[in-house]
This record gives sequence, C-alpha cells and structure tokens, in this order.
Amino acid sequence: MIPGEARPSRLDFHIAQKIAQRDSIDLAARRLAGRPGWIVEFGLGKGRSYSHLRARFPDREIYCFDREDAPDPGWGPPADHLVLGDLRTVLEDPAVQARFAGRVILAHLDLARAESMDTTLHELVVARARAWLLPGAWVLSDRPLRATPGGALRALDEGAAAVTGPPRFYRYEHRPA
Repeated sequence: MIPGEARPSRLDFHIAQKIAQRDSIDLAARRLAGRPGWIVEFGLGKGRSYSHLRARFPDREIYCFDREDAPDPGWGPPADHLVLGDLRTVLEDPAVQARFAGRVILAHLDLARAESMDTTLHELVVARARAWLLPGAWVLSDRPLRATPGGALRALDEGAAAVTGPPRFYRYEHRPA
C-alpha cells in the first residue's frame, strides 16, 4: 500500500483476494485428499476458480452453479455439470436437492461483487445446500458466514496458515450435530 493511502487499490484488493482464494483451494485439496465426495462451485463467472478446482481435484465430480454461462471458451465445465439460473430458484428445486443431497465434500462460494460485504446470497446458498454436505465437508467463501450453534458450520482456524486481513477467503467445516 502507498504511504498515506487509506485502503488498498482495487487492483491490490483483487490480487490479494485471488491469492487467498487459491491458497484456500490448495489447502482444501490437501486436507480433503482421499475423502470421497463431489465439489460444487457457486459463482462460475469466467471459470478461473473452476479451472483451479479441476487442477487440484482432477478425479472429482465438479458441478458449477451460476446465473448465466459466461466462462471463456474451454474454461467451464461440461454442460451436464453446469446448473444455470437464479440461485434462489434453482436451490429450491426438489430434483436439484435430491441430486446433491449427502454427496458434497467441498462447496466453493465466489458470489460477491467487488468489495461488498453483503452476505445475504451466501447465507441463502449455505442454508439451502446444507443437506448436500458430507460430515467434515469444507465450505470456502469469499464472504464470512455465520457459524451455526450445534456445530453445523465451524470456522476453521489454520493459525499461521490462515489468510489474514481483507480481503480473505473464509474456511468452514461442516460438523452436523
């Protein structure tokens, strides 16, 4: 940061957020190695994080959810692994709920726009996809989520390995009661 500057530039913020995201995916790949389960990504965007998930989890089923199909050609999932539509509606669909229930080991949420700290959509996604998560599944989020009483979502503290300061990627573990 430049001396006297109150906050990082948008470019510095973006770079720091992407580094935190990459490091969180890499940590999840190490910690979840050998454990069965699918990966779901909420917020496909241009397909950058999808391609990193694919590289780190080459033998996993990876499904992506987004409002529209927007990745650069060759960077998105196959059509049968892409669910398009408004998440509020898509996640209410009984067929979607049945397809993913109890099968997910990692949920990756990259839903925020710029520096907004609004977590309304993040909380909705986690609430509606909670039944999808296997015990010990991880949730990675670009915005903080509420840890829930009874242990359903527990914030992971990686000590010195934790990403600190804004921006960061938040890591949670699913521990059903």
